[in-house]
Formats: sequence, structure tokens, C-alpha cells
Amino acid sequence: MSVQSIGMPVRREEDLRLLKGKGRYVDDVREPNGAHGYVLRSPHAHARIAALDVGRARSAAGVLCVLTGADLARRGLGTLMPAVRRRRRNGSPAFVCPQPLLAGDRVRYVGDPVAFIVAESVHQAKDAAELIAIDYEPLPAVIGAEAALVPGAPAVWDENPGNEAFFHEVGDPAAVDAAFARATHIVRHKTVINRVTANSMEPRGCLGSYDRDQDRYTIRCTVQSVHGTRAALADRIFKLPHHQIRVVCDHMGGGFGMKGGCYPEYALSLWASEVTGRPVRWIADRSEGMLSDEQGCGSVIDTELALDRDGRFLALRTQWRSAIGAYYSTDRPTIPLSVGLGCLVNTYRIPAVHAQVTAVLLVWTAPDGIKRARMRSL
Repeated sequence: MSVQSIGMPVRREEDLRLLKGKGRYVDDVREPNGAHGYVLRSPHAHARIAALDVGRARSAAGVLCVLTGADLARRGLGTLMPAVRRRRRNGSPAFVCPQPLLAGDRVRYVGDPVAFIVAESVHQAKDAAELIAIDYEPLPAVIGAEAALVPGAPAVWDENPGNEAFFHEVGDPAAVDAAFARATHIVRHKTVINRVTANSMEPRGCLGSYDRDQDRYTIRCTVQSVHGTRAALADRIFKLPHHQIRVVCDHMGGGFGMKGGCYPEYALSLWASEVTGRPVRWIADRSEGMLSDEQGCGSVIDTELALDRDGRFLALRTQWRSAIGAYYSTDRPTIPLSVGLGCLVNTYRIPAVHAQVTAVLLVWTAPDGIKRARMRSL
């Protein structure tokens, strides 16, 4: 869009080529000798992987490689990590639990990546996925922020009983207590906010390739920040100088924040290209996106509002429990739980505010219909 000065109409510049069908999206790009990737995902919210046998899948028709958590350990690729140091309510460091590109001995949500299959066609990759034998030992699951904080609730991580990831607090508690003490009216309300996810026209996808001669990786993907994605891949995953990784995003069919992060499939496609010597394409289908795309946190917020006899606001007090999923591996969950706290006050004049937020780790499940559709496709 272009704007010359305040008050002038905004002229949209991208519409004509898109309306003529001249847009360029990830699945429009064709690389010679390209291969197709497919992610085998966990059907369980929480389970131990007792055994994993990919022998038949690796010898299936058209299969070029099958990557597992064991292969990941041998390759030594890294994980994303939060940059901002947070703390728990007791002052101890936040419980950081990064998500591996592929699960090792345990899966922690329905959709957790277990294996990455690359074949000549996506259908051959899906067929090979059905040949992978996995022995899951289901573990207790907890799916709500309040339930996950109850003493004795199943722990997502054995090292973190209580399931608290981090705690954040803002405001003046003394001023709020004083305002509540003199208030004429006090209103209390519990707000339950469901998880939400985007449903963009173009699902997440990528096309990764590795140039062995130049030792350089190139990926085309549907991302809202090419520089942020390159930094994540270079600094945290492949541990390379930035100039050895190139990230390209042409047009993007919707993002809404969901495409703002660096997902495991991007690194998996690049790694698979390194292994096979061929460009590797991965495109999510709708049910896969519902399982694996980042979602808005499900939250429970207890709010108290103090008012004087004329109904003027005196103070606001909130306790916010927010479910951030099974992994705390980036700063993205902290954005709505810190910067986003301003939405509690919004445009109202409230003299005193005290807000407390607890980020809760828990294992997530998908709606039954989504799970059934996904399991049929395996």
C-alpha cells in the first residue's frame, strides 16, 4: 500500500496481480527433482514411546528417507529457546522446556511430530507412514489451565511438578487493596477464554533445499518474518552464520500471527534435503494445521472491579491462568501474557491495577472430529 499524506485515500498495490492469478505461493514453486515430506504425528495427548520401528517404511516404494528422534540426536540439531528470562511465582527461574523437531521418548500433545517421511510423492510418503510401527504407552493428560495447577495434577514434565512455566505480575497491589477497602461496590467475574486458531486460505508450508557445494540452505515458507525465521534456524537449530541460510516468502495467503514463529517442519525439510540431496516440499492439510499450528492460549481470568457509590472505577484486580501448551520454547507465549495485559484496562481510566499471570504447561488434545480425521489419514 502507498500513502502520500494524512487524509488521502489508501491505494492498494497488490490486488491486480492477485486477482489475475499471478500470485506466487509456496506450492506454486516447482524445483527440479523435488521430493515430498510428510509428518507422522502422535494420536495421543501424552504417551511414552516404548518402541519405534521404521524398517518397513524405509524400504517402501518411493521412499527416500525416514527421519526419527534417534536420527535427530545423531545429527545434533538444536531447539528454539526463549530469549527473555522469566521466573516462577516463588522466584525460581522459569521452567524452559523446548520442543524437539521430532519426539524422542515421549509425546506431549495430539499432533506432536514423531517421524518425517520423504518420498517421490506425498501419497507414497503417507503410505509409508502407515508402515511405521509405534508402541505407545499412554500417560495421564490434563487439558485445562485450572486443572493443571491443582496439587497432584499429572505433570507434563517429570522435572516440573505443578506445571507452572512462568509467572508475571504488574501493578500496585497496595494501592489496589486500599481502593477495594473503601469501595462501595465490588463486582467479581470469571472469564473463560477458549483456545482459538487461524484458518488461513494458504496453510503452512515450505520448500527446503540444501546446496552441498556452497553449504547453504534455502527455504521458501509461509512466514510473517523472514529475518526472524532465518535467525531462529541459523542461531538455534543449525548453529550456522546467517549468510548460510536464506528464507524466502513470496505472497502469503493469510497469517494472523499464526505464521509468525519458526515451526519444526521448516527445519525438518531443510535437514531432509541435506540427507536426500533433493529439494523437499511439505504442505499442511487442513486437519494437520488444526493440530500443529500455534493456537491462542486457553485462559481463565478471575477479575474483581472496585467502584465508588457513583459507579466510577477505583481499582482492578485479576488472576490470570493461561495454558501455553506442552512446550515453553520461545517468547511468543509471553507476548499476550505481558504486553497484552493492557487489554485488561483497555480505554478505561482505572486509578489502580494489579494483575497476576501464571503460564501453565499442559498436554493438549484436539476435538474428536479432528482426531478421527487425522487418524484415518495415518
